[in-house]
Amino acid sequence: MAVIGLALLFPGRASGQKIPSIPPSPGTRVGNLAQDFTLKDLDNRSYSLKEMRGRRVVHVVFWATWCVPCLEEIPTLRATYDKYRERGLQVLGIAVDMNQTLDGVRTAVRDMKINYPILWDDGGSLLDRYRVSYIPQNFLIDKDGVIRYTGTSLPADYDTLVESLLKADGHVASSTRRR
Repeated sequence: MAVIGLALLFPGRASGQKIPSIPPSPGTRVGNLAQDFTLKDLDNRSYSLKEMRGRRVVHVVFWATWCVPCLEEIPTLRATYDKYRERGLQVLGIAVDMNQTLDGVRTAVRDMKINYPILWDDGGSLLDRYRVSYIPQNFLIDKDGVIRYTGTSLPADYDTLVESLLKADGHVASSTRRR
């Protein structure tokens, strides 16, 4: 009783101990810190996920020219990138080094008018690190580098999810898959 009375007499002086926050651990699931990578695009420019942390929301999509569902996502990815690029969205298409050539990827990028960087995963090391078993494989990563969505299709509420991640802190609930 005496402690409560003192706290009432001296408001602001009583302080509790803060619970330390535990940073997310690196991984490939929703809530994990996305694993850093640096890859080159088709014009030999380097892109580093770590360098985008704190500045950009990043959509990483593993894809291939022979993958029909991958190609079906491209118009939505193009439109979303156009809409949100100036606000801080970065889409990175990771062309997997499986049954396709660099020249074939370049042709597909030109023919499909892809407007976001396409990075070449030479040897498939990033594919392995991200434990990608199926493509397309999408990872939507907030500005803090935390994975907020992962799936083999775009989320049903993709536009809303991107919009909410672009708002300052990026702390949103994870999303459901598009049907």
